[in-house]
Amino acid sequence: MTFPHEILEPLSAIWWQTIVWLTVIIGGILLLAKKLNKDQLELLAKVIGVILIARSILVHPYVANLKGWDIYNNLPLHLCGLSAIISGIIMFYRKQWMYECLYYWGIPGAFHAFLTPEFTQGTEGLLFLEYYIAHGGIILSALFCTLYLGFSPRKGSWWRIFLWSQLLLPIVGGFNWLIDANYMFICAPPIVDNPFVIGDFPEHLIGLEIAGLLHFAIVYLPFGLKYRRTSKTSGTPAI
Repeated sequence: MTFPHEILEPLSAIWWQTIVWLTVIIGGILLLAKKLNKDQLELLAKVIGVILIARSILVHPYVANLKGWDIYNNLPLHLCGLSAIISGIIMFYRKQWMYECLYYWGIPGAFHAFLTPEFTQGTEGLLFLEYYIAHGGIILSALFCTLYLGFSPRKGSWWRIFLWSQLLLPIVGGFNWLIDANYMFICAPPIVDNPFVIGDFPEHLIGLEIAGLLHFAIVYLPFGLKYRRTSKTSGTPAI
């Protein structure tokens, strides 16, 4: 049994309220972290991690009790679903490859999830709030790691992560084919009004791939410029 996806009208009153509240909460936590000492920062990281991991786990029994869990919508196989899991784990298990997946998958994905929300599990009960905790947690975790935990994307990581990400397409696409699902929106475009969503299957995949590569490059740009300035002073090439 599948459940219809729901969207939130961009620029509506509730859309603006969610954007403002998310900005205030994420910005407030990051500003608070700036005032903490090392031990307090570690404690805050673990609190964030526990909350995000708990959300990733508890949403499944909650959905099952609310309206029935289904394999077609409730597995965390979208990029934001995978990023949401990483966002909590990385607060305890800190690995560079995990950070770069979170940074490149999560920041652009969550950004568009805020601009053109599509609730793949609906908005009943606490699911509306859960959607924003999950996606807000992605951005918070990625920025927290970058600003306070010593992480940054490595030289050329934007195109390497993009290439490695292509491995997900046949894996998730094959799973979609087996159960007739649409994880990662591989088999059909999302129903939101987004300029990067062009055409139907399979043409929409071209737009999503181009958008992915472009967004990876954009979020890498501040670090790429930094590496370029460093390479000019040291005489080493930058990628």
